[in-house]
Amino acid sequence: MRVLQIAVGINGGGVGAVLLNYYSHMDHNDVKFDIVIDDLPSVKNGSLNEATFKQMGCNIFRVTPKSVNLRENIRQVSEIMKNGNYDVLHSNMEEWSALYCCIAKKHGINTRIAHAHLAYVNTPSLIKKMYNRVLKTGLKHYATDFFACSRDAGKYLFGDSILKKDNFKVLPNAIETNKYIYNCETRNRIRKEFGINNNTFVVGFVGRLYYQKNPERMIRIFNEICKKHTDSQLVIVGDYKSYSKFSELTDYAKKNGIYNQIIYTGLRQDVPDVMQAFDAFVLPSRYEGFGIVYIEAQTAGLMTFGTAKVVPEEVNCTKLMNFIDSKKTDKEWAEIILNKSLNYTREDLSTEIRNSGFEIAVEAKKLQRFYIEKASKY
Repeated sequence: MRVLQIAVGINGGGVGAVLLNYYSHMDHNDVKFDIVIDDLPSVKNGSLNEATFKQMGCNIFRVTPKSVNLRENIRQVSEIMKNGNYDVLHSNMEEWSALYCCIAKKHGINTRIAHAHLAYVNTPSLIKKMYNRVLKTGLKHYATDFFACSRDAGKYLFGDSILKKDNFKVLPNAIETNKYIYNCETRNRIRKEFGINNNTFVVGFVGRLYYQKNPERMIRIFNEICKKHTDSQLVIVGDYKSYSKFSELTDYAKKNGIYNQIIYTGLRQDVPDVMQAFDAFVLPSRYEGFGIVYIEAQTAGLMTFGTAKVVPEEVNCTKLMNFIDSKKTDKEWAEIILNKSLNYTREDLSTEIRNSGFEIAVEAKKLQRFYIEKASKY
């Protein structure tokens, strides 16, 4: 049976990582993904993952972004649905999933999943608020099933009423836990690659640099860490070249004398290995739907820090997860991170992660069964 996925991008993290994790653990004789990417060509999302998806038999369709030409976007997506003989549409486009579920219904795709990945976005303009309201209403008319990475994300996109229905489910951002279990040899190898001493305190940040991930605050917090513990290094893993305010980050780092203590790795295919080199994981996001990296970091045995009341409670599955109030100062964040991390002896808590429902081998089979059972009804 055939599933059409729609996503903004399939780069090294986020939705792309979720799709790749799930599809890698499905039987491709039973379920086949094709993926529509709605993104600006200049961003070049998917540079890491596209080849892997194609090797697994997926067709990748890059359509004109709706932000460039909505009419052409609709025409291209309609053509793909018309000719693809799909059993399921799985849309990862937040409010815009209403549009794609509507198109799918027109072309006879009976199972139409709207999948929520965010629990909050920055305050939109009045016009955006209006069409968001229209699109959210459309979701209830055109989607047949509602997925969310957390209950908070589901509530944000679908409202309380949907969460009580049988066609709503939380689909966890699960991972292959064995890849992340701490390995001292890997730690030493990665540190050697980056030119980091064994005794240096390393703070890790994994994610594409943009507004949601709050990279400016991360740099400020790290500056405070360096004031208290001079032998510190910050490793930022993810796309940074497309960030419009990247020069401001580097200017701040140079002004405060920490420029040479920050490493930007860019996109990496070996994130589980890179995490072994960290001593703490910090991601002070402004908003999150779930945040798969918080699970990855805990599985790697790292003291993990995120923003309280922003990062959903579902990630709090080991004693390593720490929530810090966004109202606390950068200095207070730094003090908490150092107090928790400097004398911490790394532990393997991967069993707790698995028991909390984040083992991808198990969760992927559940999703595969869901697709097949849905398709068999029509």
